[in-house]
Amino acid sequence: MVRKNLTHGLVIILCSLLTAINFSFTIDQKPDLLIIGNDTLFLRSFPLEDLGFEVRPFRSSDIYVPNLDCLREYQATWKVIDKKLFLVEIAKDNPSHDKVDIIPFFEANHYNPIVINGLVFADWVTIELSTYPKNYGHWGCYDKARKKRKWKKTLAFEKGVVVYSRYRSDK
Repeated sequence: MVRKNLTHGLVIILCSLLTAINFSFTIDQKPDLLIIGNDTLFLRSFPLEDLGFEVRPFRSSDIYVPNLDCLREYQATWKVIDKKLFLVEIAKDNPSHDKVDIIPFFEANHYNPIVINGLVFADWVTIELSTYPKNYGHWGCYDKARKKRKWKKTLAFEKGVVVYSRYRSDK
């Protein structure tokens, strides 16, 4: 009887440990880039993914396997110009850093982008961003809605327009 209880206890402990180990090895994805003034920040929220496009910027081939740090296979660059958010480029996450022709990519997904001076205005982006606190282990901005902690918002966009900013690009 004691042996049976001991076996059950060991099985429960083993299952608990295996579950805990599984959660501790999640992979952090390569961030998008957000340019504000002369500064470049890591954007750990992926606004392009919110559109849910069926046609992806890059298709996996049989030869190239995406890196585990960027399973999306691309890195987008965003820029704030005159309090508006623009998609500047989409680059493949490989040594050649191939670029996507953005406007045909949007049109292939049946989305007519607003183009201003050759850049795509991100009119679909409504998001509140916060920076990670110092010594947190990450650096950059993330979408407050996707995190449970309550940190002060740093930057907020509504339909691609800056509606709130604590960020000072002149530091």
